[in-house]
Amino acid sequence: MSALKHPILPAPRWSALWPGRCAHCDARSNLPLCPDCLQRDLPLRPRCPSCGIAVQTEGTPCGHCLLHPPRWSGALTLGDYHFPNDQFILRMKFGAEPALGHWFGALLGQRWQQAGLPLPDIVLPVPLSRERLRERGFNPAWEMARRLANSLDRPADPHCLQRVRHGTAQSHLPLDARKRAVRGAYVCASRWEGQSLLLVDDVMTSGATLDEATRVLLQQGASSVSVAIALRTPLDHAP
Repeated sequence: MSALKHPILPAPRWSALWPGRCAHCDARSNLPLCPDCLQRDLPLRPRCPSCGIAVQTEGTPCGHCLLHPPRWSGALTLGDYHFPNDQFILRMKFGAEPALGHWFGALLGQRWQQAGLPLPDIVLPVPLSRERLRERGFNPAWEMARRLANSLDRPADPHCLQRVRHGTAQSHLPLDARKRAVRGAYVCASRWEGQSLLLVDDVMTSGATLDEATRVLLQQGASSVSVAIALRTPLDHAP
């Protein structure tokens, strides 16, 4: 996978909203990153198939996942959450730029197909609480999920998984408090007997949010849950 070249994504309809310049080098581009910066800043590299952290050998789980396998069956990510890529996440979430979610979703769809991963039965976003959704005006994970689902020609549903408890944003909590903070935060009324699900979020740091959402979906009968995330926080950058 690390030897593959990035395909040049076709210009989506929202490209008219983009200023026509690469965000990192200012070269002319109808996408947020030109092909050269995409290759340099979000490179295809070996990653743990369980949590998406960078590893030395393709397909080899990291030491943490060997000792503590996650509930989900596999993870795909585009790159690491650090400068300058983190600026896209901040702009998407706090600068009201949902088009960046569409771009992340399209890239994830390309990577999913390049890696030859099995298609899920349905794609779901990690939901926001009502309070957070009202504050931001949209759910970045849903903007990613629906574009990813479109790329894979799979259905997507923004409503079946719900966040029922509002709380402090995970990014503001120390790692050891994150699992406690999301325990019981998600519910799902739908049954998923024997179906494979793909859960989408923007960033994974501790994995607590994805772990809790996966637990709920497995309890509702899903045969497996995979996760797709835009960026993965490197262990040496975790708060």
